Amino acid sequence: MVILSMRAAPLEDIQCYSKVVTVYRYCGDLMPTKTVKSTNITLLINHDLASHLALYYLMDLLKGHRITIFLSEKVGVNHSPPLALVDLAAFETQCLNDGRLTFAEMADTLGCKIGDFVDLDNRLSSPVARDRIAQTNPELILSIRFGLILPQSIIDLPKHGVINLHSGLLPDYRGVMGTFRAMQNTDVFMGSTLHFISDPGIDCGAIIATQRDPINYSRSYLYNVLSLYRSGCKQMVAAVNSLCSGVGLETSLPQRDGHYYSFPNEVELNRFAASSYRLFDENELEQINCLYS
Repeated sequence: MVILSMRAAPLEDIQCYSKVVTVYRYCGDLMPTKTVKSTNITLLINHDLASHLALYYLMDLLKGHRITIFLSEKVGVNHSPPLALVDLAAFETQCLNDGRLTFAEMADTLGCKIGDFVDLDNRLSSPVARDRIAQTNPELILSIRFGLILPQSIIDLPKHGVINLHSGLLPDYRGVMGTFRAMQNTDVFMGSTLHFISDPGIDCGAIIATQRDPINYSRSYLYNVLSLYRSGCKQMVAAVNSLCSGVGLETSLPQRDGHYYSFPNEVELNRFAASSYRLFDENELEQINCLYS
């Protein structure tokens, strides 16, 4: 199925008056809820389907703010990934190239361009990388599936901090592919976690909000993880609105270390398939496209 045009239906009505944004509820009634100052927001995302869907949800909600986007090409370092993960990445690429809005087109909607760190060997440890982000004058940094570790010199830049949307329930599913691990462990629920990044540790910061959804085992891993982002982005926008209107956020610290997971190896992927679970399913393309409505 080829989508020739997928323009966002309004997720939120936004009006700008002298750099002040009147923000309305994400859904439901359209009564004004609070006044939010226009803010310099630097958005860090990854070049994958879930980040694309998240940006689709956010591109209307963040209008009125001054946005800069940086894109990573992948998460982590996996020089020789198992064939199943290669096939998953290929399917995501197929979806991204089937005619839907590109990352660049969505950035244009936000009035910005997309930067990257390819010329820096995809590393943020150098002063050049720090300066590149500092030049955007970020008051708040938002991270969704960004594939590069942020050094403290970058974390300390924005006055409102760095907020990450993690597609796993913390602290039990730190690292990558948390929904895969939840399915592997036959959990009833999967979820996402919105948290601050306060140091270079992975998925360790103060938790702002979580959401839990039942795992649909009749669907693939990819569909399940994509289905988390509508609610996750709502939570992220609520946090942005609170911070940018001068309202603090209530947070909680994880009470245990939890578990850190890297990418599944071939044995784990074979066991996943033997349990009749699927990483992706080409027959779900229509359902995936419905997530963009």
